[in-house]
Amino acid sequence: MAKSKKVKEADVLEEIEKKKESLEKDKVKVEKEGKNEKALFIQRLAAFLIDIFIVSMVASLLVYPFLDLDSINKLNEEANEVIDRYISQDISIEEYTTETTTLSYEMARKQGLLTIVTILLNVVYFVVFQIKNNGQTLGKQLLRIKVSSTTGNELTVNQMIFRAFIINSVLADLISFGFLLFAKEDLYFGVAGTIGMIQGCLIIISGLMVMFNKNRLGIHDKVAHTEVIRCDLVKEMEECES
Repeated sequence: MAKSKKVKEADVLEEIEKKKESLEKDKVKVEKEGKNEKALFIQRLAAFLIDIFIVSMVASLLVYPFLDLDSINKLNEEANEVIDRYISQDISIEEYTTETTTLSYEMARKQGLLTIVTILLNVVYFVVFQIKNNGQTLGKQLLRIKVSSTTGNELTVNQMIFRAFIINSVLADLISFGFLLFAKEDLYFGVAGTIGMIQGCLIIISGLMVMFNKNRLGIHDKVAHTEVIRCDLVKEMEECES
């Protein structure tokens, strides 16, 4: 009788252990799936717009004291005059195009410092700061999302550089700025226009991929082997703040 009771107790204990193991596995599975839950498109878009605004504002504040505002204002006035002359039909479309192209080229050169500072800030903010801040910019922190590596390792500088080159226009801006410095205006506008179109297409296609693909990865995510995950659940917040 005592032996039978011990057997029953052993069976009960074994059953309890099995249930504990099962619950532990389920817990690990839920935590893993929760931590890897992809950020929504609207979250990524909002964070992107906030970050672009921050970089633009900081760049403008840093460069403002060093800009030749008199020359820039004069170029703006000349551009307005050209528009008025074209509207009143005092000049032809060819003359209008030639004059506005020249003025735009001069304006771009006058604002070259703003361009280079913006490029540098993009690298510092989207590469250095984001790595140091566990895959988050200020915009991503507000929207409770973060960049994570899909390789299973920590984020690397190379991964963040590839992302910044594609989605934050760093590579396109560098190429355009190089042609602004060393090329004539016709070549500059040809290259800058082409680069701008390519960059715009990359951003639009990446946005559509994030919206409609199940894995919510854009071109920059696939190239850099990264993903953007949510941090708005308790366990995910613990991961993001760790």
